[in-house]
Amino acid sequence: MENKVLDLDGLFDEYIKDYVYKNVGKVKPEEIENEISKLYVKFGDEKLKELGGKTPNQFYAELTAEENVNLLLSHVETSTPVSDFLLESLMKSDSEGALIKALNESENEEFLCYLINLLNDKNSSIAFNRYLEFVLYDYPENLRELATESLYPFADKVATRIIEEFSNLKEDKKECVLDILSHAKEKKDQIFDILISSFVKYPKKTALYAGFLARYGDERALTFLYGKIEEEKISYADFEELRFAIESLGGEYNKEKDFSNDKFYKIIKGQNLKK
Repeated sequence: MENKVLDLDGLFDEYIKDYVYKNVGKVKPEEIENEISKLYVKFGDEKLKELGGKTPNQFYAELTAEENVNLLLSHVETSTPVSDFLLESLMKSDSEGALIKALNESENEEFLCYLINLLNDKNSSIAFNRYLEFVLYDYPENLRELATESLYPFADKVATRIIEEFSNLKEDKKECVLDILSHAKEKKDQIFDILISSFVKYPKKTALYAGFLARYGDERALTFLYGKIEEEKISYADFEELRFAIESLGGEYNKEKDFSNDKFYKIIKGQNLKK
């Protein structure tokens, strides 16, 4: 049977309508709603004429990993809803090689996001260099953010390349790689220097970059955090994040500051009073 794109979600909607029709007066609407997930599982084992008499589970299981990956791309390119049965088949099968091959060859943003998520769910540890390309080069923001998060477990493996590329990166990409570096387990002077210099250089991002320093866990950052938290015009949001970072690194800060004119402080205190 020719592999074709099929809107199984639409067919499932029809399956539900038929179920409702057959159970009018027997099942309450809220009971049907509670049964949706069970009905979906049951639907996966229903023979469908649209699949040549095969069930959704059987149809995708009989395809190779490459065929299912190509089918996934076709769904994306035709804006056809991607069935969970297709994704589950890719998860259950030995599809890592096919997914990585497609990841290296495709430039379709939505398709690439599906591939990354599938590889992450499979706990794949092979594609991190490709993920880094999505971060370092001119790819859509959505893809860059997903790749950034996917690189957290591989921060030590990509740290050297990030350090080499850092000075040439645009600001939006620098924020992503700083996030990645903050997840590194190995303590390197080069990583510390990049995190600290960025913390000092971008005062408008104090809270975010203080969080990176806290996560990286190098106690040498305490000197810079203490210096920043002592500034008179610091905001309440920055103060709280700085104090958290200081405490995370084994420090302590107990001085009181007046934030009565800080807009964020007023909102927080107002919410606490309502409680």
